[in-house]
Amino acid sequence: MMSDEFINVADITDIEINQSQSVELEGKAVLICHTTKGIFAVEDKCSHADIPLCGGQIIDNFITCPVHGAVFDLTDGSVQSPPAFEDLETFEVQIEGTSISVKKSFSE
Repeated sequence: MMSDEFINVADITDIEINQSQSVELEGKAVLICHTTKGIFAVEDKCSHADIPLCGGQIIDNFITCPVHGAVFDLTDGSVQSPPAFEDLETFEVQIEGTSISVKKSFSE
């Protein structure tokens, strides 16, 4: 069964522009990224070495892995630069006032 509810995960006032915050959503680490282009949510795990992307440098809608420098587009999770070659999973985000919610889209 697929669920399409949104779960409140963070507050926009807690995450500075070009910063990110890792939250857990049903046992999965999700990285909430506050960028100049908006708020994005991607899995908090570099597809290259399974290490957290939290703390990676964010410029516009791109995040750079803090360990090996792989670059991902936060809008669709696509890889922009090696050593990673697999895209990131992305999550739909909903903003209400200052609260950030992420769509729960995992199969039950």
